[in-house]
Amino acid sequence: MDFYSEFSKNYDKIFPLNSKKLNLIDNTFKGLKEKKEEIKLLDVGCGTGSYALKLAEKGYQVKAIDLDAEMISLAESKMKDARVEVDFYRLGMLNLKKKFKKASFDGIYIIGNVLVHLTKEGIKDFLDLAAEILKEKGKIFIQIVNYNRILELDLDGLPTIYSKDDSVRFERNYEYNEKENILYFKTRLIDHFDDQLLSENKIELYPLCKSELEDYLKEAGFKVEKIYGSPVGDHYRELSSIPLLITAKKAEQKSG
Repeated sequence: MDFYSEFSKNYDKIFPLNSKKLNLIDNTFKGLKEKKEEIKLLDVGCGTGSYALKLAEKGYQVKAIDLDAEMISLAESKMKDARVEVDFYRLGMLNLKKKFKKASFDGIYIIGNVLVHLTKEGIKDFLDLAAEILKEKGKIFIQIVNYNRILELDLDGLPTIYSKDDSVRFERNYEYNEKENILYFKTRLIDHFDDQLLSENKIELYPLCKSELEDYLKEAGFKVEKIYGSPVGDHYRELSSIPLLITAKKAEQKSG
Protein backbone atom coordinates (compact mmCIF):
# COMPACT_ATOMS: atom_id res chain seq x y z
CA MET A 1 0.00 0.00 0.00
CA ASP A 2 1.67 3.19 -1.18
CA PHE A 3 0.74 6.03 1.17
CA TYR A 4 1.82 8.86 -1.11
CA SER A 5 0.05 7.39 -4.14
CA GLU A 6 -3.27 7.22 -2.28
CA PHE A 7 -2.65 10.52 -0.52
CA SER A 8 -1.90 12.44 -3.71
CA LYS A 9 -5.04 11.05 -5.40
CA ASN A 10 -7.17 12.28 -2.49
CA TYR A 11 -5.16 15.41 -1.65
CA ASP A 12 -7.67 17.95 -2.99
CA LYS A 13 -10.50 16.22 -1.14
CA ILE A 14 -8.61 16.37 2.14
CA PHE A 15 -7.07 19.82 1.69
CA PRO A 16 -9.27 21.87 -0.65
CA LEU A 17 -8.13 25.39 -1.42
CA ASN A 18 -8.95 27.77 1.43
CA SER A 19 -10.06 31.06 -0.15
CA LYS A 20 -9.40 33.01 3.04
CA LYS A 21 -5.83 31.73 3.22
CA LEU A 22 -5.42 32.56 -0.47
CA ASN A 23 -6.55 36.14 0.22
CA LEU A 24 -4.14 36.43 3.15
CA ILE A 25 -1.25 35.32 0.93
CA ASP A 26 -2.38 37.71 -1.80
CA ASN A 27 -2.61 40.62 0.65
CA THR A 28 0.90 39.83 1.93
CA PHE A 29 2.52 40.08 -1.49
CA LYS A 30 0.45 42.41 -3.67
CA GLY A 31 2.05 45.54 -2.26
CA LEU A 32 5.48 44.46 -3.53
CA LYS A 33 4.78 45.40 -7.12
CA GLU A 34 7.17 47.97 -8.55
CA LYS A 35 6.69 49.68 -11.90
CA LYS A 36 5.03 47.31 -14.39
CA GLU A 37 6.94 44.16 -13.50
CA GLU A 38 5.07 41.07 -12.33
CA ILE A 39 5.58 39.98 -8.74
CA LYS A 40 7.59 36.75 -8.74
CA LEU A 41 6.55 34.15 -6.17
CA LEU A 42 7.87 30.74 -5.15
CA ASP A 43 5.50 28.13 -3.72
CA VAL A 44 7.47 25.68 -1.55
CA GLY A 45 5.74 22.32 -1.06
CA CYS A 46 3.03 23.14 -3.59
CA GLY A 47 1.12 19.85 -3.43
CA THR A 48 -1.29 19.68 -6.36
CA GLY A 49 -0.70 23.33 -7.21
CA SER A 50 -4.04 24.85 -6.20
CA TYR A 51 -2.58 27.98 -4.59
CA ALA A 52 0.08 28.47 -7.25
CA LEU A 53 -2.52 28.36 -10.03
CA LYS A 54 -4.94 30.70 -8.26
CA LEU A 55 -2.19 33.22 -7.54
CA ALA A 56 -1.12 33.05 -11.18
CA GLU A 57 -4.71 33.90 -12.09
CA LYS A 58 -4.34 36.99 -9.92
CA GLY A 59 -1.39 38.13 -12.03
CA TYR A 60 1.61 36.79 -10.12
CA GLN A 61 4.46 35.03 -11.90
CA VAL A 62 4.66 31.77 -9.95
CA LYS A 63 7.16 28.94 -9.75
CA ALA A 64 6.35 25.99 -7.52
CA ILE A 65 8.24 23.03 -6.09
CA ASP A 66 7.36 19.75 -4.42
CA LEU A 67 9.45 16.67 -3.70
CA ASP A 68 6.69 14.24 -4.62
CA ALA A 69 6.57 13.36 -8.33
CA GLU A 70 2.86 12.47 -8.28
CA MET A 71 1.95 15.83 -6.75
CA ILE A 72 3.87 17.63 -9.50
CA SER A 73 2.19 15.48 -12.15
CA LEU A 74 -1.26 16.32 -10.77
CA ALA A 75 -0.37 20.03 -10.59
CA GLU A 76 0.73 20.04 -14.22
CA SER A 77 -2.48 18.25 -15.24
CA LYS A 78 -4.58 20.88 -13.44
CA MET A 79 -2.64 23.63 -15.21
CA LYS A 80 -3.85 22.30 -18.57
CA ASP A 81 -7.40 23.24 -17.56
CA ALA A 82 -6.33 26.66 -16.28
CA ARG A 83 -5.66 29.73 -18.38
CA VAL A 84 -2.36 30.45 -16.67
CA GLU A 85 1.23 29.26 -16.74
CA VAL A 86 3.11 28.05 -13.66
CA ASP A 87 6.53 26.40 -13.69
CA PHE A 88 6.35 23.26 -11.54
CA TYR A 89 9.54 21.50 -10.45
CA ARG A 90 10.23 18.32 -8.52
CA LEU A 91 12.70 19.70 -5.99
CA GLY A 92 13.48 19.43 -2.29
CA MET A 93 13.25 22.60 -0.23
CA LEU A 94 16.92 22.43 0.76
CA ASN A 95 17.97 22.34 -2.89
CA LEU A 96 16.67 25.77 -3.90
CA LYS A 97 20.06 26.96 -5.15
CA LYS A 98 20.19 24.09 -7.66
CA LYS A 99 17.34 25.72 -9.56
CA PHE A 100 17.12 29.38 -8.55
CA LYS A 101 19.63 32.23 -8.51
CA LYS A 102 20.15 34.85 -5.83
CA ALA A 103 17.46 37.54 -5.62
CA SER A 104 15.09 35.66 -7.95
CA PHE A 105 11.82 36.21 -6.09
CA ASP A 106 9.76 38.96 -4.50
CA GLY A 107 7.97 36.50 -2.25
CA ILE A 108 8.07 32.94 -0.97
CA TYR A 109 5.24 31.08 0.70
CA ILE A 110 5.45 27.74 2.47
CA ILE A 111 2.11 26.60 3.86
CA GLY A 112 0.37 23.39 4.93
CA ASN A 113 2.85 22.63 7.74
CA VAL A 114 5.53 21.80 5.17
CA LEU A 115 8.36 23.56 7.02
CA VAL A 116 8.37 21.23 10.04
CA HIS A 117 9.09 18.19 7.89
CA LEU A 118 12.67 19.43 8.16
CA THR A 119 14.93 18.97 11.17
CA LYS A 120 15.80 21.91 13.41
CA GLU A 121 19.01 22.53 11.44
CA GLY A 122 17.17 21.98 8.17
CA ILE A 123 14.67 24.70 9.07
CA LYS A 124 17.51 27.14 9.74
CA ASP A 125 19.18 26.17 6.45
CA PHE A 126 15.93 26.63 4.53
CA LEU A 127 15.37 30.13 5.93
CA ASP A 128 18.95 31.07 4.99
CA LEU A 129 18.32 29.80 1.45
CA ALA A 130 15.01 31.64 1.28
CA ALA A 131 16.69 34.90 2.25
CA GLU A 132 19.32 34.31 -0.42
CA ILE A 133 16.90 33.81 -3.31
CA LEU A 134 14.61 36.64 -2.20
CA LYS A 135 15.12 40.14 -3.49
CA GLU A 136 15.84 42.91 -1.01
CA LYS A 137 12.62 43.79 0.83
CA GLY A 138 11.14 40.47 -0.32
CA LYS A 139 8.71 38.66 1.97
CA ILE A 140 8.12 35.15 3.22
CA PHE A 141 4.76 33.74 4.33
CA ILE A 142 4.84 30.68 6.62
CA GLN A 143 1.97 28.56 7.90
CA ILE A 144 2.51 25.70 10.34
CA VAL A 145 0.56 24.05 13.13
CA ASN A 146 0.62 25.99 16.41
CA TYR A 147 2.94 23.68 18.31
CA ASN A 148 2.82 25.86 21.42
CA ARG A 149 -0.75 24.64 21.80
CA ILE A 150 0.08 21.01 21.00
CA LEU A 151 2.90 20.80 23.55
CA GLU A 152 1.42 22.95 26.33
CA LEU A 153 -1.91 21.08 26.28
CA ASP A 154 -0.25 17.71 25.64
CA LEU A 155 -2.53 17.04 22.68
CA ASP A 156 -2.29 13.67 20.97
CA GLY A 157 -3.46 14.77 17.54
CA LEU A 158 -5.40 17.09 15.27
CA PRO A 159 -9.09 16.89 14.34
CA THR A 160 -9.99 14.24 11.78
CA ILE A 161 -10.65 15.71 8.33
CA TYR A 162 -13.72 14.52 6.42
CA SER A 163 -13.80 15.18 2.69
CA LYS A 164 -16.59 17.42 1.43
CA ASP A 165 -18.19 14.50 -0.44
CA ASP A 166 -17.75 12.35 2.70
CA SER A 167 -15.90 9.70 0.69
CA VAL A 168 -12.70 9.66 2.76
CA ARG A 169 -11.50 10.72 6.18
CA PHE A 170 -7.97 11.60 7.26
CA GLU A 171 -7.04 10.74 10.85
CA ARG A 172 -4.07 12.58 12.39
CA ASN A 173 -2.37 11.61 15.65
CA TYR A 174 0.79 12.67 17.47
CA GLU A 175 3.24 10.83 19.67
CA TYR A 176 5.74 13.14 21.37
CA ASN A 177 9.30 12.09 22.15
CA GLU A 178 10.25 14.71 24.74
CA LYS A 179 13.86 13.53 25.04
CA GLU A 180 14.52 13.99 21.31
CA ASN A 181 11.98 16.84 20.93
CA ILE A 182 10.38 15.08 17.97
CA LEU A 183 6.72 14.51 17.14
CA TYR A 184 5.79 11.28 15.44
CA PHE A 185 2.91 12.18 13.13
CA LYS A 186 0.74 9.14 12.46
CA THR A 187 -1.89 9.39 9.74
CA ARG A 188 -4.55 7.06 8.36
CA LEU A 189 -6.48 7.61 5.14
CA ILE A 190 -9.77 5.72 5.31
CA ASP A 191 -12.54 5.10 2.79
CA HIS A 192 -15.47 6.54 4.72
CA PHE A 193 -18.14 4.44 2.98
CA ASP A 194 -16.86 0.99 3.93
CA ASP A 195 -14.33 1.97 6.62
CA GLN A 196 -11.50 0.46 4.58
CA LEU A 197 -7.96 1.59 5.36
CA LEU A 198 -6.51 3.03 2.16
CA SER A 199 -3.08 3.90 3.54
CA GLU A 200 -1.23 4.85 6.70
CA ASN A 201 2.00 6.63 7.43
CA LYS A 202 4.29 7.69 10.27
CA ILE A 203 6.82 10.50 9.93
CA GLU A 204 8.95 12.65 12.22
CA LEU A 205 8.11 16.34 12.57
CA TYR A 206 9.99 19.05 14.42
CA PRO A 207 7.60 20.83 16.84
CA LEU A 208 8.60 24.38 15.93
CA CYS A 209 7.18 26.88 18.41
CA LYS A 210 6.43 30.54 17.76
CA SER A 211 9.35 32.20 19.57
CA GLU A 212 11.81 29.72 18.07
CA LEU A 213 10.57 30.42 14.54
CA GLU A 214 10.84 34.16 15.18
CA ASP A 215 14.44 33.70 16.34
CA TYR A 216 15.37 31.65 13.28
CA LEU A 217 13.81 34.22 10.96
CA LYS A 218 15.81 36.97 12.63
CA GLU A 219 19.03 34.93 12.36
CA ALA A 220 18.37 34.47 8.63
CA GLY A 221 18.00 38.21 8.10
CA PHE A 222 14.24 38.65 8.29
CA LYS A 223 12.09 41.03 10.28
CA VAL A 224 8.79 39.55 11.45
CA GLU A 225 5.90 41.75 10.34
CA LYS A 226 2.65 40.00 11.23
CA ILE A 227 1.55 36.96 13.21
CA TYR A 228 -1.89 35.41 12.79
CA GLY A 229 -3.83 32.65 14.48
CA SER A 230 -6.08 31.74 11.55
CA PRO A 231 -6.30 32.08 7.74
CA VAL A 232 -8.83 34.86 8.30
CA GLY A 233 -6.12 36.89 10.00
CA ASP A 234 -7.33 36.50 13.59
CA HIS A 235 -5.03 37.44 16.47
CA TYR A 236 -2.68 34.60 17.47
CA ARG A 237 -3.49 32.96 20.80
CA GLU A 238 -0.93 30.53 22.16
CA LEU A 239 -3.33 27.97 23.64
CA SER A 240 -6.31 28.24 21.30
CA SER A 241 -5.09 29.07 17.79
CA ILE A 242 -4.79 25.88 15.74
CA PRO A 243 -2.42 27.25 13.06
CA LEU A 244 0.42 29.74 13.28
CA LEU A 245 0.88 32.06 10.32
CA ILE A 246 3.83 34.46 10.10
CA THR A 247 4.88 37.01 7.52
CA ALA A 248 8.42 38.39 7.54
CA LYS A 249 10.36 40.81 5.38
CA LYS A 250 13.95 40.46 4.26
CA ALA A 251 15.90 43.16 6.06
CA GLU A 252 17.63 45.80 3.98
CA GLN A 253 21.37 45.38 3.81
CA LYS A 254 23.23 48.24 5.40
CA SER A 255 25.79 49.87 3.15
CA GLY A 256 29.33 50.29 4.40
